[in-house]
Amino acid sequence: MNFYQLFTSALRSLRNHKVRSLLTTLGIIIGVISIIAVMSIGEGAKARVNQTIEKLGSNFIIVLGASPKHLSQRSGLALTLKEADLNAIKFECDDIAYISPAVMQPTKAVSESANWQTTVAGVNQDYMTIRNWKLLAGEFLTEQDVRSSNRVAVLGTVVARELFGTENPVGKMIRIKKLPFKVVGILEELGKTPDGRDQDDIIFSPVTTVQRKLMGKTAYSAFLLSTKTKERMDATASLIRAILRQKHNLSPADDDDFTFFTQNDISQASDAASGVLNLLLLIIASISLIVGGIGIMNIMLVSVTERTKEIGIRMALGATTRTILIQFILEAITICLTGGIAGALLGIGASKIIGFALGWPIFISKTALILSLSSSALIGLFFGYYPAYKASQLNPVEALLDT
Repeated sequence: MNFYQLFTSALRSLRNHKVRSLLTTLGIIIGVISIIAVMSIGEGAKARVNQTIEKLGSNFIIVLGASPKHLSQRSGLALTLKEADLNAIKFECDDIAYISPAVMQPTKAVSESANWQTTVAGVNQDYMTIRNWKLLAGEFLTEQDVRSSNRVAVLGTVVARELFGTENPVGKMIRIKKLPFKVVGILEELGKTPDGRDQDDIIFSPVTTVQRKLMGKTAYSAFLLSTKTKERMDATASLIRAILRQKHNLSPADDDDFTFFTQNDISQASDAASGVLNLLLLIIASISLIVGGIGIMNIMLVSVTERTKEIGIRMALGATTRTILIQFILEAITICLTGGIAGALLGIGASKIIGFALGWPIFISKTALILSLSSSALIGLFFGYYPAYKASQLNPVEALLDT
């Protein structure tokens, strides 16, 4: 018998036992659905996180006024960054496009009709450009506002809603630590950061205003920078590190008293975390395929027992052990591939439904489809081989006499 005849014979055998074949494929179907769904949702989640990272800014570097050790201990930011540090970075780093110093201060903001506990951030006129943040209404801080320490404020959408409801707050007054501030703008809604903080629950004011009139200090807690090109981010970060270590008089044995990270660092950390999670979920999903493969082996062994006389007749008519072996392996692979195709179609549908429910983008990758279908075929080959081998080793005379 040629390959085509063996394949049609395998299909005929499966059609003769439709219900059993369907039940046998269920484990494979469920496993493939799980693999497709996990990989598609994982890719969608990765894309969503990358979109969130892109909202943080373009080509950005953040320098924090605390050592990595203090950050890991949740000690918070310290005002360790000075005006001299800022000037040195500006002077020595040619690849910087924009730079903004920053200070943060928890505060209560009060309007005529409401109050809200939030955070006021002192930044300069370049901050919005670094962050790629757009205005919903009004204008952002100007260089003159920073130079003159003007009492002006730009509100995030959460603060604007809590203090003014549906009114347009531009031109109205709020009070921060009993000082009046004029609202000059509202920023577009950005949503939460990858670590869960609400970016819209904030007030921006000139850094000099926050330093002198709200905090009474002249140092900074952070620098935000954007480089002219993405390719120069890591090199610029290394140069900034060298500059700050020199300005802070740190010896080679001393740890950094600051922390910096780039947009690339955030993306790589996010990709690593999502990769580990996706791998774990993929392993769990693959267990269903293995369970399905065990079910196929069990059914194939039963099938060999039931078809002993058929095997004996085939051998008596000239079928070789190799022919019998290939026939039963093809039956197992056909069952698995049928389940794999059905599972892939159902997995695509399930992924789209889950993506729609979660509001996530869903990407059905060719890798997921190829992996699931090839895994199905390999499961059929692996778990179908032993029953097929057992069938091929039957003694023709004993098989014909079997009752």
